[in-house]
Amino acid sequence: MKIIIALKNHLRAFMQMACIVFAILFASCSVRAQVSTRVEEVNGIAYYIHTVEKGQTLYSLSKLYQCDINEITAANPGTDQGIKDGSEIRIPASKAKVKGQSIAVKDDKTFLLHQVKKKETLYSIAKLYAIDINELTAANPGSDAGVKKGQELRIPVKSKAKPVTTDMHSHTVAQGETLYGISKAYGLTVEAIQNANGGLKEGLKAGQVIMIPVTIGQPVPANPVGMPGKGEISPVTIVEPVYKEKYDIALMLPFYLNYKDTMEAREKKMRDVALQMYRGAMMAGDTLEANGLKANIHIYDVLDGKSQITEVLARKEMLDMDVVIGPTFKEPLADACIWGAKNGVHVVCPVQQPNKVLLNSPNMSKAVPSSATQWVSMARLVYKKHANDNIIIIDSKNIDDRRSVDAFREEWRKLSGDSLKNVVIVADAGSFTVKDKYVAGKKNIVLAPTSDKKVIATLFRSLGDGDITVYGTESWDDLDAITVANRNKYHVHYPQTTFIDYDDAGMQKWIEAYRKKYKSEPGKFAVIGYDLVMYYGTGLKQYGRAFPNHLEDIKAGLYGNGYDYFKTSNESGFENQYIILVGVENYQLVREN
Repeated sequence: MKIIIALKNHLRAFMQMACIVFAILFASCSVRAQVSTRVEEVNGIAYYIHTVEKGQTLYSLSKLYQCDINEITAANPGTDQGIKDGSEIRIPASKAKVKGQSIAVKDDKTFLLHQVKKKETLYSIAKLYAIDINELTAANPGSDAGVKKGQELRIPVKSKAKPVTTDMHSHTVAQGETLYGISKAYGLTVEAIQNANGGLKEGLKAGQVIMIPVTIGQPVPANPVGMPGKGEISPVTIVEPVYKEKYDIALMLPFYLNYKDTMEAREKKMRDVALQMYRGAMMAGDTLEANGLKANIHIYDVLDGKSQITEVLARKEMLDMDVVIGPTFKEPLADACIWGAKNGVHVVCPVQQPNKVLLNSPNMSKAVPSSATQWVSMARLVYKKHANDNIIIIDSKNIDDRRSVDAFREEWRKLSGDSLKNVVIVADAGSFTVKDKYVAGKKNIVLAPTSDKKVIATLFRSLGDGDITVYGTESWDDLDAITVANRNKYHVHYPQTTFIDYDDAGMQKWIEAYRKKYKSEPGKFAVIGYDLVMYYGTGLKQYGRAFPNHLEDIKAGLYGNGYDYFKTSNESGFENQYIILVGVENYQLVREN
């Protein structure tokens, strides 16, 4: 197996050299992005109105404003697909942590509190926020006599009516489609579609036309088909030749080799993940070569931004690629998908990303199932084991949790022929109860698709005694909010997308080989890197470049992951729906499937 590293022949040596480059260039700092001084109130909520500059991403904005990226995407529908230079982004001011600024409300009026800096004057502050100086003095009685460093001034926030942002799109229901599947295809909640169609109390029928609320200006997929069990789906068109004497695999990961800035904790973590995935991939390359696959593995350093992915995709050797694994960041991944669709190259998303990345990307596969898809699979596993038990599901009303709740309920309805009736709506994270939903003499199965620590803590305080089993999310694996005693008492279960069985003899042998080769301990992402390259490499060996049409038929020796792909629609890509269910029994973590 020939390894081709795009930037240097040996990754470790290059990283050592890169560290020296970092030290030399540390003094050269780029101009820092500025927090917007334009603040507006829309429907009672104050926002910083930020105009996107060249090179800025959602992640860089979340760092600039110290605001959770999910808060930003929630305030700006459609931005999870990327942002464009010159566009205006709303940053919820109450969720941001900008030095020297905060939000206050007095007499039903919203103000931005500004802490006066050295040499600032009333005039310069009024000019900074583009307000009349008389407005500023009226909001701050006595300030016309002058302001001092450290003084807090109230900046009136202008109110602006929120424009209509949604329209209705018609969708014709195909045979076998479900409400959840349609909501997933359009990136909506089941509730949003029900509300737009009078509740849909009688369910869906093939040929029925329903209305889909969509954001104005956003692209709408052409009547997509949602989830497994839908009608006929056309195979992916494969560019000839199907079989080759030697294949080319590209691995695009964020190594930060040429990074000129100081590395924050997130960048260091991403680099460590990339290095582990790279090492695991190289281990897989050795195994595939021993199994008779001739292939080159090309390594590319691709970060979050346009410049690197544009330069990489423009290279002549890229046209020889048979599969591209990565990039891991959303915007470069979107560019790679467009390029892959144009050139007939399959692109693999190796990490968790929103399902929207699959839209209009027919030759793409997403290796990590979304939370909602995990809960479709959870419904199948729970139904298989607890079809006759009392099922209770907790709805925290968080938009992401609600998608998982809707996914579980819809799949449960399909499996059982009946709707799930025991739903606990959490209006207050600090106070709710599930005991009134228990049934005496039956096993009570409580499902909580949430990572909200307050909801989880309240849930475990209110469970009480009895034959109770609790199912949670993947994040529960290392959640300190759940005690060891509670994990055992309530037989806590949760899905995993990667599960390493350290008692397995094959796994132990692999770990020893990794230690010997890299003089370090393999982590979760080393196993992920190995399994990905083994899976897609085996696909190339078995089916050539036509492997996308045989994803569910590939049989490869994997150590920590599983792949069970379904194609979301003719126009869109494949999503993995495989989960590993683990649970606590007698204080031991055991695999259930």
